[in-house]
Amino acid sequence: MTLYVMIGFFILLTLTSFFSYIQAQFNLTSETLKKWTNHMSAETFIAALTVEIPQLQTYNKSAQVELPKVSNIVVEMATSLNPEDPRTLIRREIPGFAFFDGELIVAGQGVTYADISYESSPPLDVVLAEREAVTEAMEEEQGEAPSQQPSLSTEGRKVVFIYHTHNRESWLPHIPSASDPNEAFHQEINITKVGLRLGEELEKRGIGTYVDTTDIGQLLNEAGLPYNYSYTKSRQVVEAAIRENEDITFMFDLHRDSVSRESTTFEMEGKTYARPFFVIGKRNPEYEKNVRFAEALNRLLEERYPGLSRGIVARSTGHAEYNQSISEHNILIEIGGVENTLEESYRTAEILAEVIADLYWEAEKVDAPAQ
Repeated sequence: MTLYVMIGFFILLTLTSFFSYIQAQFNLTSETLKKWTNHMSAETFIAALTVEIPQLQTYNKSAQVELPKVSNIVVEMATSLNPEDPRTLIRREIPGFAFFDGELIVAGQGVTYADISYESSPPLDVVLAEREAVTEAMEEEQGEAPSQQPSLSTEGRKVVFIYHTHNRESWLPHIPSASDPNEAFHQEINITKVGLRLGEELEKRGIGTYVDTTDIGQLLNEAGLPYNYSYTKSRQVVEAAIRENEDITFMFDLHRDSVSRESTTFEMEGKTYARPFFVIGKRNPEYEKNVRFAEALNRLLEERYPGLSRGIVARSTGHAEYNQSISEHNILIEIGGVENTLEESYRTAEILAEVIADLYWEAEKVDAPAQ
């Protein structure tokens, strides 16, 4: 017995000496480990933990977490390059490339990093320029009228606030004179119409909604500020709304994206829809809370309309705060893109109203005091 104890002590002493030598030679510290792993994705960590904690595999399946290949994990740990994300090959070689960066928290059907747009700030005079809009081809579809009064109602309380930081964003099919996405702006035929439709649909479902149609571009022009101050002005709008109405619970800043129609269009039962994309700003210190809100909405969308959502993206460059520090229930939604149409955006607004209403009533049920 004494012999076994001595052998064990000797082995322990040898191993301790060996690792001390390795640490001294290679200067291994907790900071070294951090440098090795700070570029790794959450999925990579989950995959590694699953090896040691088999129960995590059950969670991965229920949450539909797609784990990376072992070979990808090894490459990512050794080189900081993610074979699934081609941007990692060039982001450090091209100055300013990070401007186009973003993190896909949830990737919708067929969505890759190539489908993520970057923030563009065209000159304000381009945004405010008067243009003719095609309205003859627009079939301003009306949503189906409800067959009866909603079973639930906020009873006059306005609990949802919809606003539009880039309120003049329009669509190329409706602006014949526009040849570039940065020219697809209009004083009337713009994203505020989609916000109004979303508000109408929410009201039909018993959700009191206030839709703000402030012309942010005009406010900037009057103040002598450039277009990239849009969020500064829209923040004032949001803060004023909250001061005037303490019932506001959910807030949505509606936009349209600038990527191609191929990335932003979804077909279902013979109709085309503008795909929504939930955008989170990582410069909000508590952005994870906004992510959870976006995930809840996205989950409902995917359950009922698989493939419609483009997913959730988090941005840390550009403005990347989007007034979301005001509330954990404030998110930016890109409804389709510059090559979609108003009709396609209306259809999506009706679906968004459905899931927003259901999520609101679900939250109300959870927060209701026990009887």
